[in-house]
Amino acid sequence: MEQLIPVLMIVAMVAFVLAKQIGKITTKLDTFSKTESYEHYAKFSSIIQEEVREIKQNIDTSKSIDKAVYVLLEGKDERDALEILSDFIRKLVFFETLMAKQKSAREIEAELFDVLNGLEHFLKEFCVDGEALSDALRERLLEAYERLDEEEEA
Repeated sequence: MEQLIPVLMIVAMVAFVLAKQIGKITTKLDTFSKTESYEHYAKFSSIIQEEVREIKQNIDTSKSIDKAVYVLLEGKDERDALEILSDFIRKLVFFETLMAKQKSAREIEAELFDVLNGLEHFLKEFCVDGEALSDALRERLLEAYERLDEEEEA
């Protein structure tokens, strides 16, 4: 019985040290994955912004584009369309700010989905051949997202 108490004390101390070390490791992993996902979404947001800027430039009649891919439907107000696109850009810029670091990956994904869904609806509502343009944009963004994944894995 006398030997049992020191053994239990040593086992308790080892368990305590192991629990502390596991806690430190998981905290570091959470921080690392949060930073990685933040940077990943910031890069993807930048790619989406480029697409939105291209759409905006095509629709804006004050800019002279030879072969505009995105053409505003007849009867749609250009100022309204440009304002909606500007709103998308403002929302996407958020993902590149420090404030975005405070959000979880799930929250960021949900907000990005809302922006992409809104962009898809915009194309269908405001652009000639909106359905086809929306499908093409979705494919380009999917390829860009997959390239980002491949780059981060390498």
